[in-house]
Amino acid sequence: MKIKQRIAFSASIVALTVGGTTLSHAATITVATYGGEWGDAIRDCITQPYTKATGNGVVPDPGVAGVTLAKLKQQAGNPSIDVAWIDGGVSELAAAAGVLDSLDPAKIPNLSKIIPEGLYKLANGSIYAVSTGFYALGLVYNTKAVQVAPTSWEDLWNPKYAGLVTIPSPDNSMGIPFLYAVNKMQGGTSADFKPGFDKLKKLNVFSYFPSAGNATNSFQASEVIIGAHYASSAWAMTDKGLPIAYVVPKEGALGGDIRLHIVKGTKHLKAAEDFVNFAIAPKQATCMSNRLYIGPATSGVSLSAEAKKRMPWGASGSIKNLVITDWQNVNSKRSAINDQWNKTLAR
Repeated sequence: MKIKQRIAFSASIVALTVGGTTLSHAATITVATYGGEWGDAIRDCITQPYTKATGNGVVPDPGVAGVTLAKLKQQAGNPSIDVAWIDGGVSELAAAAGVLDSLDPAKIPNLSKIIPEGLYKLANGSIYAVSTGFYALGLVYNTKAVQVAPTSWEDLWNPKYAGLVTIPSPDNSMGIPFLYAVNKMQGGTSADFKPGFDKLKKLNVFSYFPSAGNATNSFQASEVIIGAHYASSAWAMTDKGLPIAYVVPKEGALGGDIRLHIVKGTKHLKAAEDFVNFAIAPKQATCMSNRLYIGPATSGVSLSAEAKKRMPWGASGSIKNLVITDWQNVNSKRSAINDQWNKTLAR
């Protein structure tokens, strides 16, 4: 009888050790994620494999970063969200709001595999966010309508494309970084955006898009033939058979990333840490990069030949070729820029 009990006990220990993670019991966590193709990739590459490997359930809570931050603020002290994907820029605002827990390298050992650009720290050195991939805003164009491939942001002002251009609005995560890029081209500084706004006033656009989906719809409907748009969106259109191409402008593509955070006060801290550790592992990062063509933040990723050609920094580049946004600076000026945009460019 004692032998049988020992065997049963040993079997239960084995059953609770799954995928390199020892679980005291199965838990269900709520994870703020995204909709559309990004949410689908996270589901297929991360959340479903995590559940299969650990036995822990995942309840997705899809939404845009700003809405997720608003929920975290509302839930402060008693969160129903345990882990959250939030874009760069909003991530810094979440840290400042005090709604994020720190990521402990001792509990999340795969943090050691993250490149330095993919770890985000507070002044005290604690990690509040980890990147799960970099995306880029570059030049996207219709290869049938645009005969000569663009090479610079300046090409958007070509009179041939008047009324057929789209660029991001400040409602989009890369809208203000794009303004920064234009302002820098015109000799402006972060203390003076007049040169950038004066330049944008001369751009005859079809639209200022609030979401990547809006821009993609405009390309698909032939409402626009060129614009400042996302690499991942361009390749998605290409894969559907549309005559769309993506080019890194000579000034550099504007880089951003999607980040994972543990919510302060989560009731499932161990499961949340296990989830983050799983999500940033090389296997999961490989799946995300080969699926969405985002630049991996995890080292040791094995890219397909197609993904190598479609990286946001170009086929032969690296993260060093992206113009990474100084989000602290952007956020400090966000309100004033929004006001100036509404006065100068809003339709």
